[in-house]
Amino acid sequence: MKRPELTDVGWLGPKYEMDSASHHFGKCSECHEIICVEKVVTDTQNTQPATTEMLNKAFRTHVELKHSEDLSQPLPGS
Repeated sequence: MKRPELTDVGWLGPKYEMDSASHHFGKCSECHEIICVEKVVTDTQNTQPATTEMLNKAFRTHVELKHSEDLSQPLPGS
């Protein structure tokens, strides 16, 4: 099994105004489960980097909890 990736990443809210978005989401390439985080509150106006990092952290946790056994198993025929 190959390592899962975060795909179909997007924002909930108007495309033309990212700061109106309320959540950031993506989908696991292996199990198709949707990972979603609420927009982070920061001291700056640009919340995108912190929110993206939060989504990536949530996805890494998802992979550890849902796919760690799959990744430790040898591939068939190897």
